[in-house]
Amino acid sequence: MLSKIMTALRGKANETGQSVVDSQALRILDQEIRDSENHLSRSKTELTRLMGQRQLNSNKADTLESKIAELEKSAEAALDKGEEQLAVEVAERMVALQDDLEAERAIVSEYDASIEKLRGAIRGTDNQLRQLKQQVSVVKATESAQKAQSAVAARHSGQNSAMSSAMESLERIKERQQLNSAQMQAADDMAAEESGSSLESRLKAAGIGGQERKADDVLARLKAKKNATPE
Repeated sequence: MLSKIMTALRGKANETGQSVVDSQALRILDQEIRDSENHLSRSKTELTRLMGQRQLNSNKADTLESKIAELEKSAEAALDKGEEQLAVEVAERMVALQDDLEAERAIVSEYDASIEKLRGAIRGTDNQLRQLKQQVSVVKATESAQKAQSAVAARHSGQNSAMSSAMESLERIKERQQLNSAQMQAADDMAAEESGSSLESRLKAAGIGGQERKADDVLARLKAKKNATPE
């Protein structure tokens, strides 16, 4: 059981760590690019140092070649003058310098190989960084566009929610007003019934009673009376 709990805790920690990495992905990527640029800068500095050192050894080799050429002329001159022993000494010196020259040339060749290898690595890293930066620019643009779209969607959702809420409020107001109107009409009806006006209204509507009916009766009576009176 304890083992399972520890495993669950490690899984949770890994999920949390991955969540942090995901939320900071662009920031981490920018830092990794800066780290790569720093490594590239140090590589270029090292390349400059190697090229400088290579030049020093190349200059030494050139100096040795010049010295050997001068000694060769001196040996020939000694032989021309019959100074064979002197010519031998010069020749021995030439051999020693020739060994030094070959050593310098070997060093220069090693520098050339290292320089070419480092140059290739720098070119490759430069290309990778350039492509990576281009892709990061696209990713950042996409990220910005998606954030803008999310904001618009959120605002639109909020507007729809507000509109729905407003419509619901309007319907509730209408229902309340209709209820109030019904209640007031019911109150008027009850008051009319209590005062008897409702009954009079119904009788009048039926043509029973009322001032108009009394006037008709009076007029009819007067006409009948007039007709009954002899001339």
